[in-house]
Amino acid sequence: MNNENLITEIRDNSENILESLQNRKIQEFQIKDLDIDSGVYLKDMPLRGRALRGVLSKLRVKGNFTDASRKLSPEDWATVSQKLKQTEAETKLFARVTKNDNGDQEITEVFQHNHNKKGTDDASYRQYLEWIANSLAESKSEFSMKKFHYDPRTETMDLVLINNDKTVDAFGTGIDLWKMGDRFSFNGLQFNYAPFFERLICSNGNIATEYGFGANISQAKFNNRRVKGTIEKALLHDSEKISTVLQDSVAHLKKNNISLGEFYYFQRFFESRNENGRYDGLLTRFFNDQPFYRAYGMDIKGKSRKWLSTANSGINSYDFFNMLTWIASHPGEVRMDSQDRTNLQISASSLLFKKELDLEDVATSVKVDYPRIAAMN
Repeated sequence: MNNENLITEIRDNSENILESLQNRKIQEFQIKDLDIDSGVYLKDMPLRGRALRGVLSKLRVKGNFTDASRKLSPEDWATVSQKLKQTEAETKLFARVTKNDNGDQEITEVFQHNHNKKGTDDASYRQYLEWIANSLAESKSEFSMKKFHYDPRTETMDLVLINNDKTVDAFGTGIDLWKMGDRFSFNGLQFNYAPFFERLICSNGNIATEYGFGANISQAKFNNRRVKGTIEKALLHDSEKISTVLQDSVAHLKKNNISLGEFYYFQRFFESRNENGRYDGLLTRFFNDQPFYRAYGMDIKGKSRKWLSTANSGINSYDFFNMLTWIASHPGEVRMDSQDRTNLQISASSLLFKKELDLEDVATSVKVDYPRIAAMN
């Protein structure tokens, strides 16, 4: 059997996790089951983030709707919330229940039940792993494990495999080599696949969701047949298209600089996650914008988005991309949350595969001797 040791490694890594999940049930509920007070609750579990926004959107109210509870009497608020629930009372939803830092349960994501689905979507974690193992056993390529991570907060398995038989020479020099691979991420409500690339010279990883597959329980394409087919296609059928796309994309980056707008986009990635200053050192080390202030001699961040997209940072796009993926791939050197690392690898791929970088559509600064236009009488 091909990849026998890898299959054993995957099973060994997952067995204890699977044991802890064997009695897990997807939380189903209806809108009428919710309690709407100063927040939205299901059996005393608060809805947070995307779950809260999703339910409020379903109820057709604004995100700050629950703030109104402080302006109404308890009786009036109970009447308003009850009538609001009645409009969508029978709507069936699936909830992802997670635990916060204090160990308290909360709901962070909800998906609507799809009554029109024809395909079965009852596959378990174990079934996903068996489909992966069976495909590896049939594959003609030799794979190795790059990463196996389980996030108990979201009950998500994240498996990254490297195809040891698939190497791409980015510039045809025999120096900048990339390994191809596959990333599978799933829990009871979602399944995601994406090609994975690793630049060998520095072990920088990149997740290309643009060329992958993603679905959740509310979508028709989230079913056993599609998920199984996606796994088999990834591990059994070699795609030369992705190799060509990668070579073209890195060459494209190498020929261009990033704009200040693109620089600040990724700076904001870290600023938005910088709770209690945990990424202060990282921002200082990798996103120092003082050279821009010195070069342009003005308040850079006060400029418009359009202006920033036309301002040259002086940073080569390929160098910048490699810096991003180095940060995301080296936990020993850069302390980052595991999920933030994954999100950065995904976000960096948007730069890698960007069809047109900001500075590619900017007119060259020239002096124009335009003939004087005669005044109109």
